[in-house]
Amino acid sequence: MELRVATGRSFPLSAAAGRYAHVLALPGALRFFLPAAVARLGVAVTGVAVLWTVQGTSGSFAQAGAATGVSALADAAAGPHIARLIDRWGQRPVVAVSALVFLVAGSALIVACTSSSPATWIVLALAGLTGATAPPVGALAAARWRRTAEPTGLLPAAFALEGSLNDLTFLIGPLLVTTLSATVAPSAGLVVALWCVAAGTIGLLTARSSEPAPSQSTARSVLCDPRLLNRGFLTLFVAHLATGFFFGGIGVAITAFALAHDAGALAGPIATGSSIVSLLAGPAYGGAQRRRPAETMLSAAIVITIGCALLALVPGVPLMFLGYAIVGGCVALVLIPTSELLQRATQVSVYTQAMTWISSASAAGIAASASIVGHAIQERGWQEGFLWLSALTALLPLTLIVSYRTLRTLQRSSAT
Repeated sequence: MELRVATGRSFPLSAAAGRYAHVLALPGALRFFLPAAVARLGVAVTGVAVLWTVQGTSGSFAQAGAATGVSALADAAAGPHIARLIDRWGQRPVVAVSALVFLVAGSALIVACTSSSPATWIVLALAGLTGATAPPVGALAAARWRRTAEPTGLLPAAFALEGSLNDLTFLIGPLLVTTLSATVAPSAGLVVALWCVAAGTIGLLTARSSEPAPSQSTARSVLCDPRLLNRGFLTLFVAHLATGFFFGGIGVAITAFALAHDAGALAGPIATGSSIVSLLAGPAYGGAQRRRPAETMLSAAIVITIGCALLALVPGVPLMFLGYAIVGGCVALVLIPTSELLQRATQVSVYTQAMTWISSASAAGIAASASIVGHAIQERGWQEGFLWLSALTALLPLTLIVSYRTLRTLQRSSAT
Protein backbone atom coordinates (compact mmCIF):
# COMPACT_ATOMS: atom_id res chain seq x y z
CA MET A 1 0.00 0.00 0.00
CA GLU A 2 1.22 3.49 -0.78
CA LEU A 3 0.25 6.94 0.35
CA ARG A 4 0.46 9.99 -1.88
CA VAL A 5 1.15 13.11 0.16
CA ALA A 6 0.77 16.73 -0.72
CA THR A 7 4.14 16.87 -2.45
CA GLY A 8 2.94 14.32 -4.98
CA ARG A 9 5.40 11.67 -3.82
CA SER A 10 4.23 8.13 -3.00
CA PHE A 11 5.52 6.23 0.01
CA PRO A 12 5.18 2.60 1.12
CA LEU A 13 3.60 2.31 4.58
CA SER A 14 5.04 -1.04 5.59
CA ALA A 15 7.46 0.06 8.29
CA ALA A 16 6.85 2.20 11.35
CA ALA A 17 10.11 4.06 10.85
CA GLY A 18 9.06 4.88 7.33
CA ARG A 19 5.80 6.39 8.55
CA TYR A 20 7.66 8.77 10.86
CA ALA A 21 10.03 9.74 8.08
CA HIS A 22 7.00 10.48 5.91
CA VAL A 23 5.45 12.57 8.69
CA LEU A 24 8.56 14.71 9.01
CA ALA A 25 8.79 15.00 5.21
CA LEU A 26 5.39 16.71 5.03
CA PRO A 27 5.64 20.32 3.85
CA GLY A 28 6.51 22.61 6.77
CA ALA A 29 6.62 19.79 9.35
CA LEU A 30 10.26 20.04 10.38
CA ARG A 31 10.02 23.82 10.36
CA PHE A 32 7.68 23.77 13.36
CA PHE A 33 8.54 20.38 14.88
CA LEU A 34 12.14 21.22 15.79
CA PRO A 35 11.54 24.61 17.47
CA ALA A 36 8.48 23.19 19.23
CA ALA A 37 10.71 20.45 20.63
CA VAL A 38 13.10 23.06 22.05
CA ALA A 39 10.27 25.13 23.55
CA ARG A 40 8.61 21.98 24.94
CA LEU A 41 11.83 21.10 26.77
CA GLY A 42 11.90 24.53 28.39
CA VAL A 43 8.27 24.39 29.50
CA ALA A 44 8.58 20.79 30.73
CA VAL A 45 11.47 21.54 33.09
CA THR A 46 10.18 24.87 34.39
CA GLY A 47 8.59 23.29 37.47
CA VAL A 48 11.71 21.48 38.68
CA ALA A 49 13.81 24.50 37.69
CA VAL A 50 11.66 26.77 39.90
CA LEU A 51 12.06 24.24 42.73
CA TRP A 52 15.86 24.32 42.48
CA THR A 53 16.00 28.10 42.12
CA VAL A 54 13.89 28.84 45.17
CA GLN A 55 15.30 26.10 47.40
CA GLY A 56 18.90 26.72 46.41
CA THR A 57 18.76 30.40 47.19
CA SER A 58 16.42 30.39 50.20
CA GLY A 59 17.35 27.06 51.76
CA SER A 60 13.67 26.35 52.34
CA PHE A 61 12.05 23.24 50.91
CA ALA A 62 8.69 24.49 52.17
CA GLN A 63 8.95 27.71 50.17
CA ALA A 64 10.31 25.86 47.15
CA GLY A 65 7.50 23.29 47.25
CA ALA A 66 4.90 26.02 47.61
CA ALA A 67 6.36 27.94 44.66
CA THR A 68 6.35 24.83 42.48
CA GLY A 69 2.77 24.00 43.45
CA VAL A 70 1.54 27.53 42.78
CA SER A 71 3.25 27.50 39.38
CA ALA A 72 1.59 24.20 38.42
CA LEU A 73 -1.87 25.24 39.62
CA ALA A 74 -1.61 28.60 37.85
CA ASP A 75 -0.69 26.79 34.65
CA ALA A 76 -3.69 24.46 34.99
CA ALA A 77 -6.08 27.32 35.74
CA ALA A 78 -4.91 29.82 33.13
CA GLY A 79 -3.99 27.45 30.31
CA PRO A 80 -7.50 26.80 28.92
CA HIS A 81 -8.30 30.50 28.83
CA ILE A 82 -5.09 31.35 26.99
CA ALA A 83 -6.00 28.56 24.58
CA ARG A 84 -9.40 30.16 23.95
CA LEU A 85 -7.63 33.36 22.95
CA ILE A 86 -5.33 31.36 20.66
CA ASP A 87 -8.28 29.69 18.93
CA ARG A 88 -9.97 33.07 18.58
CA TRP A 89 -7.05 35.26 17.49
CA GLY A 90 -4.40 32.82 16.29
CA GLN A 91 -1.14 31.50 17.70
CA ARG A 92 1.23 34.34 16.83
CA PRO A 93 -0.37 37.34 18.57
CA VAL A 94 -1.43 35.50 21.72
CA VAL A 95 1.61 33.29 22.26
CA ALA A 96 4.01 36.15 21.56
CA VAL A 97 2.52 38.12 24.47
CA SER A 98 2.19 35.07 26.74
CA ALA A 99 5.78 33.94 26.12
CA LEU A 100 7.10 37.45 26.72
CA VAL A 101 5.36 37.68 30.10
CA PHE A 102 6.62 34.16 30.92
CA LEU A 103 10.22 35.20 30.22
CA VAL A 104 9.91 38.43 32.22
CA ALA A 105 8.31 36.66 35.20
CA GLY A 106 10.87 33.85 35.18
CA SER A 107 13.75 36.31 34.92
CA ALA A 108 12.28 38.41 37.74
CA LEU A 109 12.05 35.29 39.91
CA ILE A 110 15.74 34.56 39.32
CA VAL A 111 16.74 38.14 40.13
CA ALA A 112 14.56 38.24 43.25
CA CYS A 113 15.91 34.94 44.58
CA THR A 114 19.59 35.59 43.85
CA SER A 115 19.90 39.26 44.78
CA SER A 116 18.04 39.39 48.08
CA SER A 117 15.80 37.51 50.46
CA PRO A 118 12.40 38.32 49.00
CA ALA A 119 9.14 37.97 50.89
CA THR A 120 7.39 34.66 50.35
CA TRP A 121 4.44 36.34 48.65
CA ILE A 122 6.74 37.85 46.02
CA VAL A 123 8.27 34.46 45.25
CA LEU A 124 4.86 32.83 45.02
CA ALA A 125 3.45 35.63 42.87
CA LEU A 126 6.32 35.44 40.38
CA ALA A 127 6.20 31.64 40.32
CA GLY A 128 2.45 31.76 39.72
CA LEU A 129 2.81 34.31 36.90
CA THR A 130 5.50 32.14 35.32
CA GLY A 131 3.24 29.09 35.40
CA ALA A 132 0.15 30.96 34.22
CA THR A 133 1.86 32.29 31.09
CA ALA A 134 3.82 29.19 30.04
CA PRO A 135 3.11 28.64 26.32
CA PRO A 136 0.97 25.52 25.69
CA VAL A 137 3.55 24.11 23.30
CA GLY A 138 2.03 20.64 23.07
CA ALA A 139 -1.35 22.05 22.07
CA LEU A 140 0.24 24.44 19.56
CA ALA A 141 2.16 21.63 17.90
CA ALA A 142 -0.86 19.29 17.90
CA ALA A 143 -2.98 21.93 16.16
CA ARG A 144 -0.29 22.33 13.51
CA TRP A 145 -0.04 18.57 13.03
CA ARG A 146 -3.80 18.43 12.59
CA ARG A 147 -3.56 20.92 9.75
CA THR A 148 -0.44 19.39 8.21
CA ALA A 149 -0.89 15.63 8.61
CA GLU A 150 -4.64 15.04 8.78
CA PRO A 151 -5.25 15.33 5.01
CA THR A 152 -2.57 12.68 4.37
CA GLY A 153 -3.86 10.07 6.81
CA LEU A 154 -0.64 10.32 8.85
CA LEU A 155 -2.11 12.13 11.85
CA PRO A 156 -1.96 9.09 14.20
CA ALA A 157 1.71 8.64 13.36
CA ALA A 158 2.30 12.35 13.97
CA PHE A 159 0.65 12.11 17.39
CA ALA A 160 2.74 9.04 18.21
CA LEU A 161 5.84 11.00 17.25
CA GLU A 162 4.72 13.81 19.55
CA GLY A 163 4.12 11.31 22.36
CA SER A 164 7.60 9.85 21.97
CA LEU A 165 9.11 13.34 21.98
CA ASN A 166 7.20 14.10 25.16
CA ASP A 167 8.56 10.94 26.80
CA LEU A 168 12.08 11.85 25.72
CA THR A 169 11.68 15.39 27.04
CA PHE A 170 10.67 14.21 30.49
CA LEU A 171 13.44 11.63 30.40
CA ILE A 172 16.34 14.03 29.78
CA GLY A 173 14.89 17.36 30.95
CA PRO A 174 14.88 16.86 34.74
CA LEU A 175 18.33 15.25 34.57
CA LEU A 176 19.67 18.28 32.67
CA VAL A 177 18.15 20.80 35.08
CA THR A 178 19.23 18.87 38.17
CA THR A 179 22.81 18.58 36.92
CA LEU A 180 23.10 22.26 36.01
CA SER A 181 21.44 23.50 39.18
CA ALA A 182 23.57 21.25 41.40
CA THR A 183 26.92 21.92 39.72
CA VAL A 184 26.72 25.45 38.28
CA ALA A 185 24.16 27.50 40.24
CA PRO A 186 20.70 26.86 41.68
CA SER A 187 19.13 29.11 39.07
CA ALA A 188 21.09 27.69 36.11
CA GLY A 189 18.33 25.23 35.21
CA LEU A 190 15.71 27.99 35.10
CA VAL A 191 17.99 30.13 32.93
CA VAL A 192 18.26 27.28 30.43
CA ALA A 193 14.49 26.70 30.55
CA LEU A 194 13.82 30.37 29.76
CA TRP A 195 16.28 30.37 26.87
CA CYS A 196 14.73 27.20 25.43
CA VAL A 197 11.26 28.73 25.57
CA ALA A 198 12.48 31.96 23.99
CA ALA A 199 14.35 30.30 21.13
CA GLY A 200 11.74 27.62 20.50
CA THR A 201 8.80 30.02 20.57
CA ILE A 202 10.46 32.39 18.09
CA GLY A 203 11.12 29.48 15.74
CA LEU A 204 7.61 28.11 16.13
CA LEU A 205 5.79 31.38 15.60
CA THR A 206 7.82 32.25 12.51
CA ALA A 207 6.76 28.96 10.89
CA ARG A 208 3.70 30.60 9.40
CA SER A 209 2.81 28.03 6.74
CA SER A 210 1.60 25.47 9.30
CA GLU A 211 -0.21 27.86 11.64
CA PRO A 212 -3.94 27.09 11.89
CA ALA A 213 -6.30 29.87 10.89
CA PRO A 214 -8.02 31.56 13.84
CA SER A 215 -11.71 30.94 14.44
CA GLN A 216 -13.97 33.94 14.05
CA SER A 217 -16.76 32.43 16.13
CA THR A 218 -17.33 33.67 19.67
CA ALA A 219 -18.69 31.48 22.46
CA ARG A 220 -20.88 33.05 25.15
CA SER A 221 -19.62 30.86 27.98
CA VAL A 222 -16.91 32.44 30.12
CA LEU A 223 -15.55 29.25 31.69
CA CYS A 224 -15.63 26.69 28.89
CA ASP A 225 -16.57 26.82 25.23
CA PRO A 226 -19.90 24.93 24.91
CA ARG A 227 -18.62 23.24 21.74
CA LEU A 228 -16.41 21.14 24.01
CA LEU A 229 -19.33 19.84 26.05
CA ASN A 230 -19.89 16.56 24.25
CA ARG A 231 -19.63 13.07 25.67
CA GLY A 232 -16.51 12.17 23.72
CA PHE A 233 -14.49 15.13 24.98
CA LEU A 234 -15.75 14.77 28.55
CA THR A 235 -14.76 11.10 28.55
CA LEU A 236 -11.23 11.96 27.45
CA PHE A 237 -11.10 14.79 30.02
CA VAL A 238 -11.89 12.39 32.88
CA ALA A 239 -9.45 9.84 31.43
CA HIS A 240 -6.67 12.42 31.59
CA LEU A 241 -7.67 13.34 35.14
CA ALA A 242 -7.21 9.68 36.07
CA THR A 243 -3.90 9.53 34.21
CA GLY A 244 -2.83 12.55 36.25
CA PHE A 245 -3.61 10.53 39.38
CA PHE A 246 -1.03 8.01 38.19
CA PHE A 247 1.62 10.60 37.33
CA GLY A 248 1.14 12.44 40.61
CA GLY A 249 1.45 9.43 42.90
CA ILE A 250 3.87 7.12 41.16
CA GLY A 251 6.94 9.30 41.69
CA VAL A 252 6.19 9.61 45.40
CA ALA A 253 5.57 5.87 45.76
CA ILE A 254 8.69 4.86 43.82
CA THR A 255 10.85 7.25 45.86
CA ALA A 256 9.42 5.91 49.13
CA PHE A 257 10.03 2.33 47.98
CA ALA A 258 13.64 3.10 47.07
CA LEU A 259 14.35 4.85 50.37
CA ALA A 260 12.74 1.99 52.33
CA HIS A 261 15.12 -0.42 50.59
CA ASP A 262 18.20 1.79 51.21
CA ALA A 263 18.42 2.53 47.50
CA GLY A 264 17.29 6.13 47.26
CA ALA A 265 19.71 6.84 44.40
CA LEU A 266 17.93 4.21 42.29
CA ALA A 267 14.55 5.98 42.29
CA GLY A 268 15.56 7.88 39.17
CA PRO A 269 16.85 4.87 37.23
CA ILE A 270 13.69 2.90 38.11
CA ALA A 271 11.59 5.68 36.57
CA THR A 272 13.93 5.87 33.58
CA GLY A 273 13.32 2.20 32.81
CA SER A 274 9.59 2.80 32.38
CA SER A 275 10.27 5.84 30.18
CA ILE A 276 12.40 3.73 27.87
CA VAL A 277 9.65 1.12 27.53
CA SER A 278 7.16 3.90 26.88
CA LEU A 279 9.45 5.30 24.19
CA LEU A 280 9.33 1.92 22.45
CA ALA A 281 5.60 1.31 22.93
CA GLY A 282 4.50 4.69 21.58
CA PRO A 283 6.19 4.48 18.17
CA ALA A 284 5.15 0.83 17.83
CA TYR A 285 1.50 1.82 18.25
CA GLY A 286 1.76 4.87 16.02
CA GLY A 287 3.55 2.94 13.30
CA ALA A 288 0.92 0.22 13.08
CA GLN A 289 -1.30 0.48 10.03
CA ARG A 290 -4.36 -0.88 11.85
CA ARG A 291 -4.93 0.82 15.20
CA ARG A 292 -7.75 0.36 17.66
CA PRO A 293 -7.51 3.32 20.05
CA ALA A 294 -10.43 2.37 22.32
CA GLU A 295 -9.27 -1.23 22.84
CA THR A 296 -5.66 -0.16 23.28
CA MET A 297 -6.52 2.44 25.90
CA LEU A 298 -8.73 0.08 27.89
CA SER A 299 -6.17 -2.74 27.87
CA ALA A 300 -3.36 -0.42 28.95
CA ALA A 301 -5.54 1.16 31.65
CA ILE A 302 -6.34 -2.23 33.17
CA VAL A 303 -2.64 -3.16 33.23
CA ILE A 304 -1.74 0.15 34.90
CA THR A 305 -4.41 -0.14 37.60
CA ILE A 306 -3.80 -3.78 38.48
CA GLY A 307 -0.05 -3.28 38.11
CA CYS A 308 0.01 -0.48 40.70
CA ALA A 309 -1.63 -2.80 43.24
CA LEU A 310 0.82 -5.60 42.45
CA LEU A 311 3.78 -3.24 42.91
CA ALA A 312 2.83 -3.08 46.59
CA LEU A 313 3.90 -6.75 46.79
CA VAL A 314 7.32 -6.32 45.16
CA PRO A 315 10.00 -7.65 47.55
CA GLY A 316 13.09 -5.96 46.16
CA VAL A 317 14.67 -3.45 43.80
CA PRO A 318 15.34 -5.74 40.79
CA LEU A 319 11.69 -6.78 40.55
CA MET A 320 10.61 -3.16 40.93
CA PHE A 321 12.72 -2.28 37.88
CA LEU A 322 10.86 -4.92 35.89
CA GLY A 323 7.39 -4.32 37.33
CA TYR A 324 7.40 -0.57 36.95
CA ALA A 325 8.87 -0.81 33.45
CA ILE A 326 5.76 -2.77 32.43
CA VAL A 327 3.28 -0.55 34.29
CA GLY A 328 4.82 2.78 33.34
CA GLY A 329 5.48 1.64 29.79
CA CYS A 330 1.73 1.33 29.22
CA VAL A 331 1.17 5.05 29.75
CA ALA A 332 2.03 5.89 26.14
CA LEU A 333 -0.69 3.46 25.05
CA VAL A 334 -3.21 5.64 26.87
CA LEU A 335 -1.92 9.09 25.95
CA ILE A 336 -1.34 8.59 22.22
CA PRO A 337 -4.77 7.04 21.47
CA THR A 338 -6.32 9.82 23.56
CA SER A 339 -4.76 12.40 21.23
CA GLU A 340 -5.99 10.43 18.23
CA LEU A 341 -9.58 10.33 19.52
CA LEU A 342 -9.53 13.91 20.77
CA GLN A 343 -9.13 15.33 17.28
CA ARG A 344 -12.25 13.39 16.29
CA ALA A 345 -14.24 14.59 19.29
CA THR A 346 -13.55 18.30 18.82
CA GLN A 347 -13.97 20.88 16.10
CA VAL A 348 -10.87 22.45 14.60
CA SER A 349 -11.98 25.87 15.86
CA VAL A 350 -11.68 24.79 19.53
CA TYR A 351 -8.91 22.21 19.27
CA THR A 352 -6.25 24.22 21.12
CA GLN A 353 -8.69 24.73 23.97
CA ALA A 354 -9.46 21.02 24.04
CA MET A 355 -5.79 20.09 24.26
CA THR A 356 -5.19 22.59 27.04
CA TRP A 357 -8.23 21.48 29.08
CA ILE A 358 -6.90 17.93 28.81
CA SER A 359 -3.53 19.07 30.15
CA SER A 360 -5.23 20.93 32.99
CA ALA A 361 -7.17 17.79 33.92
CA SER A 362 -3.90 15.91 34.14
CA ALA A 363 -2.33 18.68 36.25
CA ALA A 364 -5.26 18.61 38.66
CA GLY A 365 -4.93 14.85 39.01
CA ILE A 366 -1.21 15.16 39.66
CA ALA A 367 -1.72 17.72 42.43
CA ALA A 368 -4.42 15.67 44.16
CA SER A 369 -2.72 12.29 43.90
CA ALA A 370 0.69 13.47 45.09
CA SER A 371 -0.88 14.75 48.30
CA ILE A 372 -3.08 11.67 48.90
CA VAL A 373 -0.39 9.11 48.15
CA GLY A 374 2.21 11.04 50.13
CA HIS A 375 -0.06 11.16 53.18
CA ALA A 376 -0.80 7.43 52.90
CA ILE A 377 2.90 6.62 52.76
CA GLN A 378 3.65 8.87 55.72
CA GLU A 379 1.00 7.12 57.80
CA ARG A 380 1.38 3.45 56.77
CA GLY A 381 4.39 2.93 54.52
CA TRP A 382 5.21 2.66 50.82
CA GLN A 383 2.94 -0.36 50.21
CA GLU A 384 -0.08 1.68 51.23
CA GLY A 385 0.98 4.34 48.75
CA PHE A 386 0.82 1.90 45.83
CA LEU A 387 -2.57 0.62 46.95
CA TRP A 388 -4.01 4.14 47.12
CA LEU A 389 -2.45 4.86 43.75
CA SER A 390 -4.19 1.81 42.30
CA ALA A 391 -7.51 2.91 43.79
CA LEU A 392 -7.19 6.40 42.33
CA THR A 393 -6.05 5.16 38.93
CA ALA A 394 -9.02 2.77 38.77
CA LEU A 395 -11.02 5.78 37.60
CA LEU A 396 -9.29 5.36 34.23
CA PRO A 397 -10.52 1.88 33.22
CA LEU A 398 -13.92 2.53 34.83
CA THR A 399 -14.36 5.67 32.71
CA LEU A 400 -13.31 3.85 29.56
CA ILE A 401 -15.66 0.93 30.27
CA VAL A 402 -18.66 3.19 30.97
CA SER A 403 -17.99 5.23 27.83
CA TYR A 404 -16.70 2.40 25.67
CA ARG A 405 -19.48 2.76 23.11
CA THR A 406 -18.70 6.49 22.77
CA LEU A 407 -15.03 5.75 22.21
CA ARG A 408 -15.85 3.12 19.62
CA THR A 409 -18.04 5.62 17.79
CA LEU A 410 -15.18 8.12 17.75
CA GLN A 411 -12.84 5.39 16.57
CA ARG A 412 -15.04 4.60 13.56
CA SER A 413 -15.75 8.22 12.71
CA SER A 414 -13.84 10.42 10.33
CA ALA A 415 -11.91 13.30 11.86
CA THR A 416 -14.05 16.39 12.08
